[in-house]
Formats: sequence, structure tokens, C-alpha cells
Amino acid sequence: MCNPLLSKHVFLLVLCIAVWNLPIISARKQATLASDPPLTTVHINNNLPIALEYFTIHCKTNTEDLGVHEIACNTAYEWSFRFGGVTLLTCGINFRRYPQGRLEDVFGVFDMYVADRDKSRCPTNCIWNVTEGGVYGYRDYNVGDNDISLEWPKPPPQMS
Repeated sequence: MCNPLLSKHVFLLVLCIAVWNLPIISARKQATLASDPPLTTVHINNNLPIALEYFTIHCKTNTEDLGVHEIACNTAYEWSFRFGGVTLLTCGINFRRYPQGRLEDVFGVFDMYVADRDKSRCPTNCIWNVTEGGVYGYRDYNVGDNDISLEWPKPPPQMS
């Protein structure tokens, strides 16, 4: 049979050793985190007119498919990663509009993050605004003047 007093002392000894080593483990974890690349977030804002309601977005990186999402007006799609494995984020964006009362599908595929272009341009936040006129990119939180302008591809001619 086990001595309850001995079991209690063994438990307290193990607990003291664990608590004693906690600052060492924490310091190692912080050192690892300090050497990790910074977290980068790509923000894709829906700045379409409210009448258009939403756009559909399908993004893929060079390593994974992020799926299809509907983004309502005045909201955003956001995706975060640490630079290293991800070197490219490409998104297909589409919405419907009704110029002169006829239905028009608007669709474009855009590179929303390209490591060679964006790792110094927007190291922590790459901001994109989706509008009827195109997709506009901004450096980090500088939402003054955009530094990248991407136009929607022209729709094919209508058959009569």
C-alpha cells in the first residue's frame, strides 16, 4: 500500500520542479516567437455600392485553397499568414451589376499578395478595396492614395 504522506511529498516536489522551470520554458518560447517572421494580414474590403449587396471571392495560395466566400457590403475578407511558405495569394472576385437595366457579371482574377512585390510594400497589412471601378491596393494602413490599381477585365461583346 502507498504511504499517503510520501505521495503528497512527491506530488509537491514535482509541482515545485514544474513551477521552477516555467520561466525557462517561457523564455525559450519567447525567443522562438521573436525569431518568427511577422504576421501579415491581407484585407480585401467590399466597397461596392450597397445595391450590389456582395461579391464572391475564391482565393488560393501557392500552398492551399482557401475556399469560396461571399463578402457583404462594407465588410472584408481577411487572411493572415507568416511569410516563409506563402509567396502568392491569388483571388477570383465576381459580382453582378445592372448597367442600363441589363445584367452584367463582373469577374477578375488578381494577385492580392506577391512576395517579391509586397514583403516590403505591406509587411504587416496589405489592404485592397473592391469597387465598381476596379481593385485598389494600399500600403499597410495608409489608406490615402492607392499605390496599385487593377481594372476589371472588359466583358465580352453581347451577341444580338
